[in-house]
Amino acid sequence: MSEGEDKLQYTGKVYLYSSGMPEDLIAISKEKLVERGVSEGDIVVLLDPVGVPEGSIMATIWPHYLSVAKVKRVREGSIYAPQLFNIQF
Repeated sequence: MSEGEDKLQYTGKVYLYSSGMPEDLIAISKEKLVERGVSEGDIVVLLDPVGVPEGSIMATIWPHYLSVAKVKRVREGSIYAPQLFNIQF
């Protein structure tokens, strides 16, 4: 981890939204979250962004990075989660 990268502050679970990405990218994403201080047992992989509680951390996998956000509102299947930062692969 480079200087200036902080540990991810969270309570409960961290939701990893795979959005159909391949297994190797999911594995890399989990490794990156663990490097940021997330316990592997606290990572919940989602195929669809449903069941994510308000106030939790959600990381969305993109081809070259993870987008980490904090869920502010969940309403009728929509999630409003402002981005906190990206983690590059």
